[in-house]
Amino acid sequence: MLKVLKRFLILLIIFILGVAGTVFLMNNETTDDRSDMNNPTLPEVMVDFSGTLANRMYGYRQPMEADFVRDSVTPLDTTKKLTLAINPYDEKVKSLSYEVRTSDGTKIVENRKIKDLDSSGSDGYIRAQIEINSGLLMNQEYSMQLTVDTNDGEAYYYTRVVSRSSTNTQAYVKFASDFAQMCMDKTSADNLAAYLESAESATTNFASVSIKSPLSVISWGNLNPQITKKGIPVIKEINETTASISLEYEICAANENGGAEYYNVTDFYRLRYSEDRIRLLDFERSAGQVFDPKQSVITDDGLLLGVRNKNVTYLTNTEGSVTAFVQEGALWTYTQNNGKFAQVFDFRKAAKGDFRDSRTEHDIKLLSVEDDGDVNFMVYGYMNRGSHEGYCGAGIYHYNHDQNVVEEKVFIPTTESFEFLKSDLGTLSYVNKKNQLFLLLSGSLYQINIDDSDYKVLAENIDSNQFAVSETNAHAAWRIVDGEQTGQIEYIDFDSLKTRNDTPDASQQLRVLGFMNEDLIYGNVLDGDSLTDENGHTVDGITSIKIEDFDGNIKKEYHQDGYYITEVTVGSSMMEFNLSEKNGNVYTVKNKDNIMNNKKTSADLVSVEQTSTTRQGVIVKLVFTDKPEADEPLILTAKIKNGSENIVQVEVDKSQLGNVYYVYARGGLDSVWTDPAQAVLQADSRTGVVLNRAQQYVWERGNIKTQLTLNTEDVPEIIRSGSWDKDKLQEGLGDSGTVIDLTGCSLENVLYEISAQRAVIAKTGADTSVVIVGYDAYNTWLLDPATGEVSPYGMNDSTALFQQAGNVFISYLDNQK
Repeated sequence: MLKVLKRFLILLIIFILGVAGTVFLMNNETTDDRSDMNNPTLPEVMVDFSGTLANRMYGYRQPMEADFVRDSVTPLDTTKKLTLAINPYDEKVKSLSYEVRTSDGTKIVENRKIKDLDSSGSDGYIRAQIEINSGLLMNQEYSMQLTVDTNDGEAYYYTRVVSRSSTNTQAYVKFASDFAQMCMDKTSADNLAAYLESAESATTNFASVSIKSPLSVISWGNLNPQITKKGIPVIKEINETTASISLEYEICAANENGGAEYYNVTDFYRLRYSEDRIRLLDFERSAGQVFDPKQSVITDDGLLLGVRNKNVTYLTNTEGSVTAFVQEGALWTYTQNNGKFAQVFDFRKAAKGDFRDSRTEHDIKLLSVEDDGDVNFMVYGYMNRGSHEGYCGAGIYHYNHDQNVVEEKVFIPTTESFEFLKSDLGTLSYVNKKNQLFLLLSGSLYQINIDDSDYKVLAENIDSNQFAVSETNAHAAWRIVDGEQTGQIEYIDFDSLKTRNDTPDASQQLRVLGFMNEDLIYGNVLDGDSLTDENGHTVDGITSIKIEDFDGNIKKEYHQDGYYITEVTVGSSMMEFNLSEKNGNVYTVKNKDNIMNNKKTSADLVSVEQTSTTRQGVIVKLVFTDKPEADEPLILTAKIKNGSENIVQVEVDKSQLGNVYYVYARGGLDSVWTDPAQAVLQADSRTGVVLNRAQQYVWERGNIKTQLTLNTEDVPEIIRSGSWDKDKLQEGLGDSGTVIDLTGCSLENVLYEISAQRAVIAKTGADTSVVIVGYDAYNTWLLDPATGEVSPYGMNDSTALFQQAGNVFISYLDNQK
């Protein structure tokens, strides 16, 4: 019996050891299945303007669409020579080639391989000389693609080149760099006062600084920072009279406990060169603090996020016990009951990083926070490092709260840059229970089947101005603009994939206004109640508003006898609008009203507030209804789960975009318009520029000659006819040009077209018009279509004449050949 018992114990011990060994091996395998994000590998490329570096370019792993990448503009002088500086880091650069294309990317102008690469410089950079031999038109942008061949394959870099005369590029670039550095020292900063338009202010807000801010704020007040990553100026716009430059850099300041705080800073400069000095026309600065839970961020009522804008992206689970938030391109979660912080996703390296990992040409959209703390999210834009380094696109990720691991579900690469991508993906992104992802891209609604790695198009030709998504993104609605169902509103439930349509009554039109929670808001507009004023701005006079659920049940209907509802804005907590009366071709506001959203959500458990400190000025905090239970934080950094990549290539049809106009201002893409006149007015208000789909300049603020008169023989015959029939004009121009309707712009606005060698048709009466072919400080020069004679007309009289006729202006653009 004793022998049997002994044998049994031995077998039991062997069994336990075997199980323990298996568990150990499984744990090892599980650990091996997780890793940190790979370090960046791609080189950087810059332009060397006689020893001054500018236009830092980051590498792409696939060729991009030239008309959807406009990160920088590189001016060329008459020699058309460029010096490139390549920072290889740890990569070996084998060769460099370049390709110049028309701005829309359709035609190759020149391509060459550079044989001589000079690595003898003391800074460790490789330099190469480029001389463009092809004839480039003056003041016309071209796309330049640089191809750098490395040990890890080819990388592609992009800038726009433009031939300009007397651009003073080096002086502009040096001014931006010097300005940022001088702000670090109070004595040096005193020399900047002459450039500013400073006014007194009772608040200090480093997150938003302008040319009108006090010098003490522009020079960082009591923060006392130093630059830790020096920026390279990026030229956004440049012409013979002005330049717009963006400068990104990192600063570090010591907090009250001696801890290091890091901030990402972006300066924007609009400059004019004069004989005596450079003049600062505009200046803006934004700063965002890198979140670091080690720096005493837990307070009695919430979390201190520090210096940043107040538009915090955050989401909680149903109970509000776990909060996910995004700051400076990083995703964090915070668990209140134990003080646990998890750095879920961040390209930025914890130590020994550079601009390749810390730049924020991406964004994070929170899709859901589960009750157990798991988070579903999307990262979209440029991928700084990791398995998709150098790609632009969108990735869907799942964070397992218990295992502290992030798993990529799908990655969708794109060939357009972040600033174009964010206007679409920031609108809609939703993953349902069937693992189907829904995105809006270039006016088309896509369903991407994550498990099957395929996709299909659910709807095309969607007008973004008549498209709306619900609070959770689970529902969307849009007004159909073509086909048999034109004018109807289509409503989709992304969980069930069911759709239904609302059809307008006779003599009525429907307008998508937005969503209140998951319920659609739309308006009824009777025929004749869409009024266009003398500035070309159309306003809908809505007779009634309906709030309707997906099943067609009317939750609320709003109507006021004798009034039209105008200028509707839908927010998270209420919908606001004007009550107006019709007065000729305009609506006159008589009152205001709103509809409140009284639904309580988990978001009510957390709010965003601003407070102020002596050292940091205005700071932002997340405030919780329940007091955080832990004072000392537990900080974790999520691992990346390794596995097979699920990449879905989506063919995006951009042909339906048609004639669109891009407004660039303050260093980036400001807005996209289908109406060129509205684009010009927006660019004028933002001191920007307007480009068309082919990236041709339509309008530039401030780049106008003091006087110019066109040779009328160079003006197309159909333009000299003075017709304002746009179809007739386009037929007359044929493939050589494209008509642009600038109705609603001012005379001052349209004189730019004359300066750019394009005549403008101007309406003067019910059946009369002239063609503006010249101007000087005192007169316009007008061609009479009936006689062909050109005569001067006073500038003030011209302004009054055209205003009285409704400011109807029509010009054209020469199509690229």
